Formats: sequence, structure tokens, C-alpha cells
Amino acid sequence: MFPAFKEWQVIVEALGCGEQILILRKGGLSEGRGGFDAERARHFWLFPTQFHSQREKTKPAAARWFPFDAVRPGNAPVITLTYFAEVVRHRFIETWPEIAALDPFHHWTETAIREKYDWSQPPGLHAFVVRVYRLHQPFTLPVTPAMSGCKSWIDLPVSFDARHASPVLNDKAFAESLNRLSPIPPNAF
Repeated sequence: MFPAFKEWQVIVEALGCGEQILILRKGGLSEGRGGFDAERARHFWLFPTQFHSQREKTKPAAARWFPFDAVRPGNAPVITLTYFAEVVRHRFIETWPEIAALDPFHHWTETAIREKYDWSQPPGLHAFVVRVYRLHQPFTLPVTPAMSGCKSWIDLPVSFDARHASPVLNDKAFAESLNRLSPIPPNAF
């Protein structure tokens, strides 16, 4: 089994277009007794979800990724995987000013980020800088009950190691995106 990270579909699209290299996460409601495991995987599938009020909780620039393809009644739900990610940096950020300084680097609204920041104790968010890879040939899986629910991590029976993929940003563009995070204090990640 291989790890997959559940994220709003609109954010997966922003990551997949190279417009965002940052994921902010507190954890899902069903993370289990240990809570959100930020260290679970260095590489993972990006599993797009359609939960929550994504349109209201994302910035206007994200509107181009709406509407989503809906599952038609009578059809079994499926998920198409197009991207996987590699964690380049990670840190739990506890102060709101540091989180607020990340606003130019993501597509969530301030209200959505504040909700995540304040949810559960302690206040703060995990900040992940990721390098995203696009599969040359996306593939579709049926959605199982184990993939459902409000949790960040799930396991999938498909390895990304043997899949042909290319980084969504070339080395130079990724380095430039990473450098734009430099106004943030050096130990922010």
C-alpha cells in the first residue's frame, strides 16, 4: 500500500499547475488516536476531494478550477490520480503572523486558514513545501469506504515509483518558487 494525501480538489489543481508549492494542514476529524501524522510519508499521491465549501473558502483566482465533475447517480464513484508530491520542507508553525505571511503562496482565503489554524489544540498549522509530479498517464480507481471520511492520509494499492511522471515545475521554476518563500523567516520550514 502507498500513501495518499487527501486535499481539496481546487488545491490539488493549483499544485498541479505549479501555482502553489505549499500545503497547510492541521488534520482531519477522523485522524485516529495519534492525531495527524505529519511525518507519515516523504512521497505521496495527491488525492483530490470535493468535500467542504471549497468555492467559498478559496481565493477568487481559484475560480477557474470550478465546477468539478460530479458523480452521476447510479455510477460507482471513482477517483482519477494525476499527481504525486515529494515533501521538500516541513514545519509546524504556531504563530499567526508567520501563517499570515504565507498568504501570497496559496489559494485558501484568510478565513479558511484561520479556521484550520484555530481548530484543535495547539493553535498552528503544518506547512509543507512540496515538489509535485504529473503522471504522463493518469489513472482511475474506484472509491472504497476506506478512502472516505475526514482524514488526511489513506493508503492506495498503487505505487508511484513505477509510473512515468515529470515535475510540474522544471528545476529552475521550482527553485524560483522556493526562493519566493525567502521573505519568511529562515526557520519557517
